Amino acid sequence: MSVRIRFTALTISLTLLLAPLASARAAGGEISGTVTDPKGAVVVGAAVNVYPEAGEQPAAAVKTDAQGQYRVTNLPPGVYRVNVVAEGFTVVVAANQEVSEGKTTRLDFKLEVASVETSVTVSANGPKPNSDPVYQALRKLGGPQDFAGEYAQVTNLVVKRDAATFTLTSGELYFLPPVEGRVTGAVFVGEGELSLTPPVEWERHSLALFTGEPALTEKFTKLTLRFTDKTYEEVKASPQARMSTNGPQAARARDIYNDNQELLRKELRANPGQCPHIQPPANMELRALVDLYTPARPGFFVAFVGGRRFEKLFFQMDPLGIPEVSPEEVMLASYGYSDCGYWTAFHLSDEYKAGKGNSDEDHRIFDITRHEIDGAIKGTQLLASDVVTFRPLIKGSRVLPFDLYSSLRVARVRDEQGRDLQFVQEKKERDADFALIWPEPLEAGKTYKVTVDYQGGDALIDVGGGNFYIAGGARLTWYPNNGGTQFGDRATFDVTFHYPKRMTLVGTGAPDGAPAVDGDRAVAKWSSGQTELAVAGFNYGQFKRKEVKDEPTGYNIEFYANEEAVIDSGFGSMSTAGAAGRILPVTQNSVRIYDNFFGHLPYSRIAMTQQPASNYGQAWPTLVYMPFTAFLDSTQRWLASGFNARYASDDFFKYVGPHEVAHQWWGHLVGWKSYRDQWMSEGFAEFSASLYAQITEGNDAWIDYWEEQRELITQARPETKDKRPYTVGPLTQGYRLDSGKTGRIARFMIYPKGAYILHMLRMLMHDRQTGDERFSAMMKDFIRENYNKDVSTEDFKRAVERNMTPQMDILKNHRMDWFFDEWVYGTEMPSYRLDYAVSGNTLTGKITQSGVSDNFYMVVPVYADFGKGWVRLGSAPMRGNSTSDLGQIQLPLPPKRVAVAAFKDVLALSIENKKQ
Repeated sequence: MSVRIRFTALTISLTLLLAPLASARAAGGEISGTVTDPKGAVVVGAAVNVYPEAGEQPAAAVKTDAQGQYRVTNLPPGVYRVNVVAEGFTVVVAANQEVSEGKTTRLDFKLEVASVETSVTVSANGPKPNSDPVYQALRKLGGPQDFAGEYAQVTNLVVKRDAATFTLTSGELYFLPPVEGRVTGAVFVGEGELSLTPPVEWERHSLALFTGEPALTEKFTKLTLRFTDKTYEEVKASPQARMSTNGPQAARARDIYNDNQELLRKELRANPGQCPHIQPPANMELRALVDLYTPARPGFFVAFVGGRRFEKLFFQMDPLGIPEVSPEEVMLASYGYSDCGYWTAFHLSDEYKAGKGNSDEDHRIFDITRHEIDGAIKGTQLLASDVVTFRPLIKGSRVLPFDLYSSLRVARVRDEQGRDLQFVQEKKERDADFALIWPEPLEAGKTYKVTVDYQGGDALIDVGGGNFYIAGGARLTWYPNNGGTQFGDRATFDVTFHYPKRMTLVGTGAPDGAPAVDGDRAVAKWSSGQTELAVAGFNYGQFKRKEVKDEPTGYNIEFYANEEAVIDSGFGSMSTAGAAGRILPVTQNSVRIYDNFFGHLPYSRIAMTQQPASNYGQAWPTLVYMPFTAFLDSTQRWLASGFNARYASDDFFKYVGPHEVAHQWWGHLVGWKSYRDQWMSEGFAEFSASLYAQITEGNDAWIDYWEEQRELITQARPETKDKRPYTVGPLTQGYRLDSGKTGRIARFMIYPKGAYILHMLRMLMHDRQTGDERFSAMMKDFIRENYNKDVSTEDFKRAVERNMTPQMDILKNHRMDWFFDEWVYGTEMPSYRLDYAVSGNTLTGKITQSGVSDNFYMVVPVYADFGKGWVRLGSAPMRGNSTSDLGQIQLPLPPKRVAVAAFKDVLALSIENKKQ
C-alpha cells in the first residue's frame, strides 16, 4: 500500500535550517477533526498530540469529546505531525500538516484495532512498579495531615546555598513529616528575598538578559522547598527560628505544596509549549530516594520561588549535577512563558576557586559497559529485553536512574541471580522517570548485570505506506540509557530484532549476516563488536536497498528508500527510491574528504536511510536518518511545495547529507562531555560540509557558504526575537541560549559560529606550499588523542596549542587563550576596513579593526587578485580598535583587486575594501 502525502502551497516549512517553533501564542491557526473506529463509530477520549515536525515535545495535547471531535487552537504557523492514541487501537500519525495564520486545517482519523502478538515475551511476574515502601511514603507526602506538625516562626533567617542567599524576613516555614528519619521538604509563607550573583562573568551576562542586571534580587511571598541536605537541621538550630507545631497556615502551606506537585508531575509535561526551552525537572521523589538509600551522600536543594516580579523561578543545587546542565551543580531557571529558560547555571563556587569548575567532572552513579537487547516489532509496538552490564561508580549506591522513553513501560527487572528488583516508573503522562532499586548497597567498580523487560507504543510511529518514524526522543531512549549522561553512555551493543519479513530494519554497528526468516517473521542481529558506541539505534520501513563499496576508504555506502512511498502533488507520483544515483556519490565524496582530513573511522559501513520528517537529518553511528525531501530532486520539491523555487533549491538539501555523514567523526567518534561542548559536534560537522562544498563545487560556492554562515551569526531576525545571535552569549552556553527572551537563537550560534571557529583556524594554518597539511595533522592529532571518547572545549584547545604555528602565537606564550577567549568564550564581533592604493606594481594601504575591546587580537590576511583568483600576500596582526599601515608592498604586476579576508577567513560584522 502506498501513502499519499498531499502538499498545497507552502506545505513544507521554508526555514529548513530551523526547528519549527513549539511555543504557543495568542494568535495562530488550528487543527480540528473527528476520530472514528474501523466501523465509523466515534472514539471518545482519544489522545490527540500535535508536535512540531522536528520536535520531541508536543506543542499541544487534547482529547476527543463525546462526539469524537477534537480542536487544537493557537498553533503558531508551521509544519506539524499529529498522532492519535487510544487504548485498543494502533497509533495513527499524520505528518507534514501545515498550519497557517488564522486558518483551520481539517484532519480526521480512522483508527485500526491493535494486535500485539510477537516472538519476544515480556513477563510481568515481578513486583509492581512504584511499590517500594520508602518511595511510596515520599510520593504520598502532602496528604490531609501533613504540615500540621512542626513549623518554624522565622525572622531574618538566612539560608545560603552556594551563590544564592534566601533571606526569610518574616513568616512561617512548614515542614513535611520525615521519611526514613529525614525531612525532605518545606513551604514558606511570608516575606522574603532571594539574592544571587553568579561566580563567573559569562553567567552574570546570561542572567542580565532576563533581569537587566548581572545579579538577581527578588522579593517573594512563598517558597516551596525540596531537599535531602541539612536544611531542616539548620533551621531548627538557628536562633532566628522558633519551632512549634500546628501552625495557623498549615492548610495554605499544604495547598501550595500540592499545587507544586501537580506542576512537576503533570502540568509542565502536559503543556510543554508554554515553556519550550526547558525540560521539566525529574521525578522529585525519585531524586530524594537516591539520597535516602545512600544516606552518606551530600543532599540536594530545590526552591520554587513565588516572586513579586518573577513568579515562576526555580533554583537548584545538586552535588550529583543537574541533568539539564550537567555536570554543573547550580542553576536558576524560569518556567514562565515570556521568560522561560535557564537563566544561569554554573559549578559550585569553590570548584572555580580550586580550578576544578569544568566539563571533566563525572557525576554518573554508574557506568554502562554493555547492552544485549532482544527486541520485537509488531505494528507500532516495541517489546524488548535488555541485559545491561554496568559498574557502580559511587560506593553504596542502591538507586540507579535510567533514561527510558516514557511510553515504553517496564514490566520486570531482574538481577544476575534472577532476583526480581523493585523499580520506579510513573504513568507515561506524568514524571515517568525509570529507575531500579537494588536490595543492598552496590560495590564501586564491581561488574553487575540486570535484565529489564519493557514494551509499549508511541516510540515507533506508523505514518503509512511502509514508512515509520522513530520519535526524536525515543532514538536515544528506546533502550534503558544512563540517566546520568546528556547524550549516551559509551558501551558495546549486541541487538537482535524480530519483525515482519516484508519490512527492512537497519541498525547501528554491523549486521551478523543476512536476516534469518522464520515464517512471516525476520530475525536480524546487529553488533558493535568491541567498539563502544555512545548510542545505538535503528531505522525501519518498507525499504529498498542499494550499496556501493568505496575502494579508496574501504567503507561500504548503503542507501535505503521506500519505493512505495508516493508524494501526490497533483502533478503525478514522485518516488524517493531514484535518489540513490545522487545520494550514494554525495556520501562517497563526503567520506573520502573527511577520511583524508580527519582520519579513519572504526566503522566499515554508513547507511543513508529515509525518514518521514522533511526538514532535519540526524546521525547515529553508521546510521544516518535523512529527510525524505532530500531524496527528491529540485523539480519534485518545486512541484511538491506549490512552485516555490526558493524552497526547492535551498542549500539545506545540498549539504544535509555531508553534514550528517560528518557526525560519524564529530559527535560519535569524538563526542562531547557537557552541553557546553556540544558546539564542537554540530559546528565541526557544519565545517566539514564546507570542505565538501569547496572540493566538489569550487571556491565560489565555498565563499558563498561562509557568507551564509556569517549572516546567520550576525543578523537579527524574528526567530531570534530580533537579537543578533552573537550578542546573546558564548557558544559554550549551548542550547541554553534558547529562551523566551531570545527565541530559537542557539541554532544560529552552535552550527555556524562553531563551524566558523574551525574555518578561521584552518585559514590561520594554511600554507601556500603545503596547503592544509598542518590543519589536517592537528585534526588527526585531536582525534588520535580522544579516539572514541567524549571531549571538552579545553581538550580541543590543547590540541590546537600542540599544533599551533608561529603566526598563531600572537602573545609569544605558545597559548591560544587569545583566540578561544574571543571566539569561543566571548561575544565580540569585529569590523574591518581596507583602504588601499596601487601605483604601478606597488601596493600601499591601511587596515582598520573596530567594534572590539582594547585586548581583542586577530591575524587579518591580505589577498590580491592578479586575474586568476585570490593570492595571499601576507597578514597583519591587529589589536583592539586600531589601524595598521601595510607600508609599500612590491608586487610582480598590478593587481586587479585587493581585499582582506577574501576567503571569509575572519568572522566579522562587516568588511569593506576601498580602493583609493
